[in-house]
Amino acid sequence: MIVSSRADATSPSGVLAEVPADEPEWLDLVAEAPDATVFHLPAWAHALAETYGFPTAVLVHRDATGRVIAGAPVARVRRLARRTLVSLPFTDACAPLARNDESLRSLADGLADWSRRQGVAVEVRGAVPSAPGWTQAVVGVEHFLDLHDGPESLRGRFSATHRRWLRQAERSGVRIRSGRSAADMQDFYELHMLTRRRQGVPVQPRRFFDAIWRHVVAPGHGIVLLAETPARRVVAGVVLLASNRIAMVKFQASDAAAWELRPNHLCYWAAVRWACDAGHRRLAFGRTETRHAGLQQWKAGWGGVAVPLTYAVTGGGSPDLGSGGVLDAVLGQVIRRSPALVCRALGALLYRYTA
Repeated sequence: MIVSSRADATSPSGVLAEVPADEPEWLDLVAEAPDATVFHLPAWAHALAETYGFPTAVLVHRDATGRVIAGAPVARVRRLARRTLVSLPFTDACAPLARNDESLRSLADGLADWSRRQGVAVEVRGAVPSAPGWTQAVVGVEHFLDLHDGPESLRGRFSATHRRWLRQAERSGVRIRSGRSAADMQDFYELHMLTRRRQGVPVQPRRFFDAIWRHVVAPGHGIVLLAETPARRVVAGVVLLASNRIAMVKFQASDAAAWELRPNHLCYWAAVRWACDAGHRRLAFGRTETRHAGLQQWKAGWGGVAVPLTYAVTGGGSPDLGSGGVLDAVLGQVIRRSPALVCRALGALLYRYTA
């Protein structure tokens, strides 16, 4: 059990039940919900549990007949001195799923009651209906690109700057390699590690990417796109995850020494084309914090629409606004000045506490 030996908690709105991530009734709801993403599948929960040992489950709300009508996948994490249930760690967004608005309200009431009974905070990476006990805040924006018109039509809507740099990338000789192999993920991870070091943020452990490859990418819920020079040097890459006809750019990395070749533009253009060719209806560019105006402008240049991203918390605390602080600044300087081995060690030690 994820929080206690008691599997069910009764609230004024009904019953919340704790079920495994691969519970068939939950998967039926995931299959029918238009906003379900790859993070609602068991694959992501399995990758979290394998890498970090986070206990995972789905808290579901049932109607009077016992049918699952709403639910939220959660993982138990430890932050400083308290336990928290997060839906879900290391996702930009993972909102609860429900068959209708009434079911969603009942789930929100049930989660707040569950939190009070167990003495455990619950953080939802998405909005919930306004209800007593919940604190909600806009933590940034997500950019979504509607793919229905096809890649060539979409390319014409990119910003003039993006179109110019994309043409430059195409003339540079850089080419895209796509794949789902362990070697593809390893090539991306090496670049990703250098990128995180340059940014001064903890580097996720290699075993996390190994788990994502095994549980998510290799089974067909994603792909790795790598930009290579004519000499076969990998200079940029993205990891796309996809389900329910929704694709998302989950990770991106690049070699700063090759930026004049504009390999990032080639990767994003390849992501748009891959998502269209695979039959997806929209491409998500991930969370951008409100303070990162430059990154928001970059994503908007691909023609996506910015949608406010709200997180909700019950049981204490407040949504993570990603505002940084003195400790983050000091840690950033340490990471930037340390060798790769130290950066990976810090990431292995600290990253699980940023869930």
